[in-house]
Amino acid sequence: MKARRGLATAVFVLCVALFLFAMTFGVLAKDADQSSSWSAGGLWGGLAYLVAVFTYPAAGWLLAARRPDNPIGWLLLVIGASWGFSATATYADYTVKLHHDFAGGPVLAVLANGCWLPAVGITGTFLLLLFPDGRLLGRRWRYVGWTSAVAMVVGVMGLILNPGPLGDAGYPGVQNPLGVDALGPVLDVSWVAIFVVVVMMVASAASLVVRYRRARGPERQQVKWLAAAAAGVAAVYAVVVPVGALVDPSSQDTPAWLSAAQTASLLSFGLIPVAIVFAVLRYRLYEIDVIIRRTLVYAVLVAVLAALYLGGVTLVGGLLRDITGGSGAIGVTISTLAVAAAFQPLRARIQRAVDHRFYRARYDAARTLEAFSGRLRDQFEIDAVSGEVLDIVRQTLQPAHATIWLKPPEAQR
Repeated sequence: MKARRGLATAVFVLCVALFLFAMTFGVLAKDADQSSSWSAGGLWGGLAYLVAVFTYPAAGWLLAARRPDNPIGWLLLVIGASWGFSATATYADYTVKLHHDFAGGPVLAVLANGCWLPAVGITGTFLLLLFPDGRLLGRRWRYVGWTSAVAMVVGVMGLILNPGPLGDAGYPGVQNPLGVDALGPVLDVSWVAIFVVVVMMVASAASLVVRYRRARGPERQQVKWLAAAAAGVAAVYAVVVPVGALVDPSSQDTPAWLSAAQTASLLSFGLIPVAIVFAVLRYRLYEIDVIIRRTLVYAVLVAVLAALYLGGVTLVGGLLRDITGGSGAIGVTISTLAVAAAFQPLRARIQRAVDHRFYRARYDAARTLEAFSGRLRDQFEIDAVSGEVLDIVRQTLQPAHATIWLKPPEAQR
């Protein structure tokens, strides 16, 4: 037990060193050209990315130290180490793009470019196949794991040994110092291995669905934690990516709100390891239903309000510009006021719709209590009221036994 905890601590310390290394050279290379079109790819976007992926080794160390027999913690540590090695590309940015005479820049660029695949592949396959107790659903799922592992090895070798310029890694003018010319024709089709990893990720997601359908009690709640975190990340990107696409991509002045939204979307990746920690340790396990309900409500609410705002800015602003010839500031103001006025009514309506569709028991209970409170205003006979109260309690709470105790009047005591 002590040896395993010591090993987990050693891997975590390695991850801390890698992320500190990456963060240091990320700050030094903040002026380097970025090939990404993601506007949050500057200094703050890079720091948000490092914080998000650092939650993987932190969560892995916590689980491996407390539950060393569960491989989930060890998988998170491996994922964190892979992201740490991938993040060391900031050193290559500093040495290659800013032309500093430091050794090893191109080599580290190649190695860092090959480390993203195991990080993504292990997250999408082994983490899903073994969550939450570290055991497969059945023997046939071993083929998914082995196929993914072999494809990841082939894909990483292709990314590292493929000769030629490092254009895909963001260094088009640099030749791969680790490339093997003799393997060029073979490694050119290594993208097939990456495609196989993606297919195995889809199969692993299907295994999680099967596990949820078979699970009962705490295990079902554990799967809900992971599914809720993944859905939260997907919901954030479902809003941020289309909104970012509507902004003029040729504009050099990215709106501050868009950069903040994209930075927040990077941070949202940290929800997955946090949810895994809650699920595996079974900490406040049964609160996930409340979290899912609120996530659904506010994700739909944000999407509707964003559509309302963008539609208002486009339609009202364009109409006012055609009429008055002025700027679109009035359209932005009107759209902002419309969003503020619509927030509360939309939230209430969306919450009722979510409860009606996904939480029918709660919706029926609320409707029953609402109807009872209306009848109570016209009902004065204590026997009729007490009988109806018992009926309402049985319908909404479904207790094993229910009774009413009535306080006697003062004269009968």
